[in-house]
Amino acid sequence: MCYSKTFQENIEKMRSEMHKDVDTFCDLVKSKEEDQVNIGLEELEISINETALDTIFAHCENNQESTPLLPEQQQELRNRVRSRVSPGQKPGPERDSEPEGSPNQNPGSKKPGESFCERVLRGFREMLSRLQKTWQAVLAWVKKMWASFVNVVKSIWSAIKDFCSRVAKYFSSLFLA
Repeated sequence: MCYSKTFQENIEKMRSEMHKDVDTFCDLVKSKEEDQVNIGLEELEISINETALDTIFAHCENNQESTPLLPEQQQELRNRVRSRVSPGQKPGPERDSEPEGSPNQNPGSKKPGESFCERVLRGFREMLSRLQKTWQAVLAWVKKMWASFVNVVKSIWSAIKDFCSRVAKYFSSLFLA
């Protein structure tokens, strides 16, 4: 696909913001305060999601003809991303939760023999997994939404073609009779 220079600039800006967010998280990890690390992971996930949403909305704003996104759709998109993670929130129905008491249930819960760094890495991987699941779900929703719209337009186009064909046959029969 060919994207505009503005879109590429927005992607670069998004990458830069995400790198800054990861750097901030890494600085926080140096403190080795487990509660701060857990909060930092939540904030990092939220920040990455918000940065990605801002990039999408900026693209839609700059390309309204080719990428229309109504305010209601923007809000639905934002809600779908935000409902998957909120600060201090336990996994909701949309999130894959671990069985009660599982050592993977909370990135801060320590597995036997696990070091602080291993726990942080596990928490980071879990956060990346949630990000991946969130954006895969968003992509599936967008595809479904647009597929439904495309099907409606195809049905209308088919009805118009059928109508035009019938009218053409009718007029042909009038003039040939």
